[in-house]
Amino acid sequence: AAADTTFLQVTQDVDSLGRLMPRTRKTLRGHLAKIYAMHWSTDSRHLVSASQDGKLLVWEATSANKTHAIPLRSSWVMTCAYAPSTHFVASGGLDNVCSIYSLKAGGGSG
Repeated sequence: AAADTTFLQVTQDVDSLGRLMPRTRKTLRGHLAKIYAMHWSTDSRHLVSASQDGKLLVWEATSANKTHAIPLRSSWVMTCAYAPSTHFVASGGLDNVCSIYSLKAGGGSG
């Protein structure tokens, strides 16, 4: 059986990083309502965001350009994700529907 321990005990041999000062690198503008989820693609160059405006937006992160704007059947979207292949994105929400969309030309949704 494992004994309980404290966070301090577990981290006592870890070197301090000092004070981290994160800064904004890019601001992606395009949604018209609250953003509920974002997910990076495995290529680390693209991401997908889901908003209450009823859209999934796919972004090219370094340029901050939108590459796809996918209208959703419901604005009750709560999550989104990129497929590991980077060819599909998915969303799900309070309408109890999980939708998968192809990012290839003419791919449609499945």
